[in-house]
Amino acid sequence: MKKVFIFVCSFILTINILFTQEREVVLDYIKLNGKILEKEQQELLIFSKTDSISFFYHLESKDTTLRTPFIFKVIIKNSRDSSVYTTNTKIINYKNLPEDHYSLTIQAFDPRNQWVAKPLNVEFVVNNKLSSIVKEFVSLKKERSSKTLMKSETKPNESLKFYGVDIKSAGIGLGIGLILLLILIPILLKVRKGKTTKEVPESKDRIQLDKIKYEQILLENSNLRAEIAALRGQIDALNSRAEELRKQNIELKDKVEKLSNSKAELEELQQQKDELFALIIHDIKNPAALIKNLVELLRSYDLTATEQQEIIDDILLTSNRIVALSQEVSRILALESSLMSLNLELGNVNDVIREVVKANSPNAKSKNINIFVDLDEKLEEFKFDRYKVYEVLDNLMSNAIKFTQKGGEVRVTSQRQDDKVVVQVIDNGLGLSDEDISKAFQRGAKLSAKPTSDEPSSGLGLWIVKRLVEAMKGKVWVKSVLGKGSTFAFSVPILKEVSINIGEEKELQEEIP
Repeated sequence: MKKVFIFVCSFILTINILFTQEREVVLDYIKLNGKILEKEQQELLIFSKTDSISFFYHLESKDTTLRTPFIFKVIIKNSRDSSVYTTNTKIINYKNLPEDHYSLTIQAFDPRNQWVAKPLNVEFVVNNKLSSIVKEFVSLKKERSSKTLMKSETKPNESLKFYGVDIKSAGIGLGIGLILLLILIPILLKVRKGKTTKEVPESKDRIQLDKIKYEQILLENSNLRAEIAALRGQIDALNSRAEELRKQNIELKDKVEKLSNSKAELEELQQQKDELFALIIHDIKNPAALIKNLVELLRSYDLTATEQQEIIDDILLTSNRIVALSQEVSRILALESSLMSLNLELGNVNDVIREVVKANSPNAKSKNINIFVDLDEKLEEFKFDRYKVYEVLDNLMSNAIKFTQKGGEVRVTSQRQDDKVVVQVIDNGLGLSDEDISKAFQRGAKLSAKPTSDEPSSGLGLWIVKRLVEAMKGKVWVKSVLGKGSTFAFSVPILKEVSINIGEEKELQEEIP
């Protein structure tokens, strides 16, 4: 086991060394106070405290196929202190550094894949006196080279040379070199002494500091990921809340639209109601005036018994018309009420159909219209509102006779369909257009077809039929072809017990399966 562990460690160390050899941090150039130093000036780096120094570098890799994210670790040290930090930029700036000898190390590493590149090491000195001497020396050198160039062009034979060497220039350079040597020797000895005394502890501290920095980077990375996850959660919550608000906004718009439509419908219904009552009052006023005229005629003239009987018959007919209109107004008011209770009685729908047919036979006979009855005799008794079924069927039969020509026919049928009874009134009269069918059951709707014998029609019969059928939880519909007749039908549910009020949301208690 120990051998395996040693082998693995050796393998990892070998791979790390190979990766280190393949990667190296390289210095591109140095800027001093915004100006790039020439290569010959980079051999002796001496700066003043006020100088702004910028180091530009990059990671150079021989392996072009492998691209992994990495971090630069920057270590700067002087004789008294050191600083270590990480960055992902390729430039480092320094200004106002204390006077001392500095060692700058820049290393690239990947904490995830665990490789370390060969570091870049730069040595430089911050000393105001030395910096001023170097700057003066550089300026003198430039000035001397320019003067030498000018003299060589004007008086090339006047310069003092010994075996081809300019004696004056050599003397100045030697003097400046001796001065720099005298100043640098104590500093270099002091730095060397500090290195020998602190070399072992500094290496240990560096390793420990690198581990701490690496752990700090991992911790910061973990914290950033947690913050990103929390922000994503907040964003998702905000998106969810925005979606809820959007749905609520749509629902509010729908409600506002429905309220607007309801308001428009109510206004239209109120207008129709006013028009209908105006029409009914007008229809009542005419027969009432006719009755008055007939009574005055009876009082004013000497009439024979036959003439008096004719006038009395007219008065009776007109009175019946007024009574019918009054009853229709009463029905309208009852239907407008929010509550309409059902009076349920056990019985057979066929019996009600026969009664309605018998009541309408005289009117059909006067127009020579034949009435045929086709009833399902197997219908059992159940509870329903006889009065409302009678009124619905009476309206449909009356309309069928009104809008059928003389010599036509009307057929009434009954049959059971699942849990309901369907009653149909079929005629071969005038029929309805598509427009008439769409508004047939609207209150006060005036259809294009006219009664064949000038019978009165208020336009309320079918609307009353619809209201009564809906009160019984049934349905009413019409099928018609213009010029070929119509079929009006309604259905009534077969119930045992029921209690229904319009305006209340009550379910049917029991239904026969």
